Amino acid sequence: MKKTIIIVLVLLGIYWLFDHTSPLPFNHESLGLINHGIHRIIGVVCIVVAAFLGWKWKRKSQITY
Repeated sequence: MKKTIIIVLVLLGIYWLFDHTSPLPFNHESLGLINHGIHRIIGVVCIVVAAFLGWKWKRKSQITY
């Protein structure tokens, strides 16, 4: 389940990072909207969160009691 969350976050981050332009679905050109710089920020945040969660979960699994 943890790997699935990381994979989904990375894929969402990549999707948002590239502004979901053509030929990706629901792109701005097909909806008649302008591009927004916030999408790049959201994409980077998703990727950073995925990396942080992966690091945290890996570190937690290495701790032995």
